[in-house]
Amino acid sequence: MIRESLVKDGYSRFSMNHAFSEEDIAFLHREFRALEPDPYAPPGVQRFRRYGNGVIVPWRGGAGVDWMPVVIDSRGHGMSGYDQGGNNPEHENIRYFYALSDIIKSTELLTELVIRDFENTFWSERDLISPIYFGVHFVRIVSSSINNRGISSPDCFHQDGEPFTFAHLVSRSKSTNGGVNYIGSTHVRNLTLNEVAEEDICAKFELREFMDSFAVHDPRVSHYVSPIVKSEVDAEDADRCMILIDFSPMVQRI
Repeated sequence: MIRESLVKDGYSRFSMNHAFSEEDIAFLHREFRALEPDPYAPPGVQRFRRYGNGVIVPWRGGAGVDWMPVVIDSRGHGMSGYDQGGNNPEHENIRYFYALSDIIKSTELLTELVIRDFENTFWSERDLISPIYFGVHFVRIVSSSINNRGISSPDCFHQDGEPFTFAHLVSRSKSTNGGVNYIGSTHVRNLTLNEVAEEDICAKFELREFMDSFAVHDPRVSHYVSPIVKSEVDAEDADRCMILIDFSPMVQRI
């Protein structure tokens, strides 16, 4: 169903109906509570992020996940480099984020997510003679008042640059308004929601439950998520946690 929708429409909505262990789910929530502030977030935006990357070897019997080593910075922090090319107009092509912990990378939950998502992608024969590169973002966005918008990056319709991106909701507090996902045509890339005509919006939806998910085939659609804001009637902060997993072929240069 997921792969068929990606082939037909360029996007797919689904829910991961896998029975993950309580221990792995606890590790997952612990990782999100420990996320460092995103150094690339706009001033005043409470965005937190970690990143990890690795490869899948398609011709190996049974898809497996091999994580790349982290880089240790001058302060002793593990960092992972992310290259989005020119697909995020707000930033340089290459950025370094705090690395995902070894504990979360070793969980069956995260391994299963990466493998299941990969199994719903499709590639040319040429792509599959080299390893497939994947990246995993853990992103938490918080809003502490109705005037404090929790903004994702970039704050416009965009394409990621990787052929496939999968997005999985981990948690969303009841005090969260906004966080509406939009799928658009490719020619509205870099436009804000107010600049996009209704006929150029292919889908509009919200992710609300654990592992509510969607996927995009990047060459065929753009996508956008609106800022979250804290509800006026709730005491707790608005809080939305997402796992983003992308896949790209590794290009051989000889």
